Amino acid sequence: MATRTISRMVRPASASTALAVIPCQCPKALTARGAFQTQSQSRQYSTPPPPPPPKTYFQPGDPHGPSPNPSDLRSQLASQSPQIPNPYEEPPPPPKRTISIRGYIYAVIFFTLGSVVGKSLTVIISPPMIEPGSEIDGKTIASIKKEAEELPIVQSLSNDPNWTYHEAYDGVAAEDKTRRFTGGPLGGARGLGGFQRVFCNKETGELVAVVHFGRGLGGIPGMTHGGVLATVLDEVLGRCALRRFPQKTGVTANLDINYLKPTLGGFHVIRAVPVAEGFTDRKGWVSGRIERMNGQVTVEAKGLFVVPKQFSLKAIQENF
Repeated sequence: MATRTISRMVRPASASTALAVIPCQCPKALTARGAFQTQSQSRQYSTPPPPPPPKTYFQPGDPHGPSPNPSDLRSQLASQSPQIPNPYEEPPPPPKRTISIRGYIYAVIFFTLGSVVGKSLTVIISPPMIEPGSEIDGKTIASIKKEAEELPIVQSLSNDPNWTYHEAYDGVAAEDKTRRFTGGPLGGARGLGGFQRVFCNKETGELVAVVHFGRGLGGIPGMTHGGVLATVLDEVLGRCALRRFPQKTGVTANLDINYLKPTLGGFHVIRAVPVAEGFTDRKGWVSGRIERMNGQVTVEAKGLFVVPKQFSLKAIQENF
C-alpha cells in the first residue's frame, strides 16, 4: 500500500523565505505498514549454523598463522644453533672400562680346542714320516701286506691258474734294489715298499699290479703325486712290453697320461694290456690305467716301447 504524502503550504514570516514542504503520513498508511511488519515478523525461517570458532593453533610455516614474535624467533634460533664448547671448561672423565672374565674363558677354551683338533688333523692328513729300514717301518710293512692278502682281487688272481704272480723287484739283488729310484728313495712303507704284487697272464700278455701308495708320496696331503703315478705307470707298462720282446729289454719312447681324478693314498690296481696291432719284436704300444679298489678309473695312459738298434741293453731280470 503506497504512502500518501500531503504537502502543507506554510507561509513564512517574510516574503523572502522559501516555501517548505513538510511530509505528513496518513494514519491509514501507518496502520497498513504496521500490519505488514507484524505479518512478516510472524513468519519462521531456518537459520544457518553458527560459524566455526576462530583458529587458535597454527603449524610452523602456515601462511595463515599469526606473525611470529621476535622473542620466539630468537629462542628458536638459539636452540637450533650449535653450542660452542667452552675451551676453559674441563672435559668430562672417560667412561670406565669393565673387564669381562667371560671373554678370557672363551679365549682359553677355543685356543685349547683349536690346538688339539689341529694337531689331530695334522697327524691324520700328514702323519710323520717313517724311516725306511727302521723297526717301525718293518712292522708297518707287515701290517700292509696282511691287509693286502685279504683283498678280493689279490685272492682271486693268486688262486687263478691262468695267472702267475711275484713281488715287484723280487729278482733284483738287494744292493741293486736300493740304488733304484722306486726301491731306494721311494721304498719303505712311506712310499712304494709297502706292497707291490705283479700278476701276469701268459695267454693274453695282460699284466695287473696291486700297489700300495704310501703317505710319503703325496703332493697335496692325502693325494699321490702325479710324478709318482707316471713313474709307476712307466714301470708297469714297460714290464708288459718287455715280456713280449725276445730281447727282454727295451726303453720308453713315448708315454701319454691323462689324469682323470685324484689318486688318493692306499691300495690301487694298475692294469696294462699290449696293443696287438703293430706290435713287433722291437716296437710295441701298451695301454694302461690306474683304478681304485671299487673299479673307478683315476688315470689313463698309453706308452710306446722300443728296443734300440744303436746299442745293446742288458736283459731285465725275470721277476722284475
